[in-house]
Amino acid sequence: MRAFASALDAIPLALAENSGLSPIETLTEVRSRQVNEGNSRLGIDCSDRGENGNADCVVLTPLLMASLIF
Repeated sequence: MRAFASALDAIPLALAENSGLSPIETLTEVRSRQVNEGNSRLGIDCSDRGENGNADCVVLTPLLMASLIF
């Protein structure tokens, strides 16, 4: 289970790094916001628009995938 969770962390880390952000700090901040706001759909803001939610950024996830992740 931990290996799967670690593998999923590779995606936001790569997004942050490729966007010129500090990967560890960015992932820590997003996780903190997810817990504090109770919103597991927050992610990495690669466009620096100030929005982190999938719905706010018009990122649509297939229903089946969303049910597996969340």
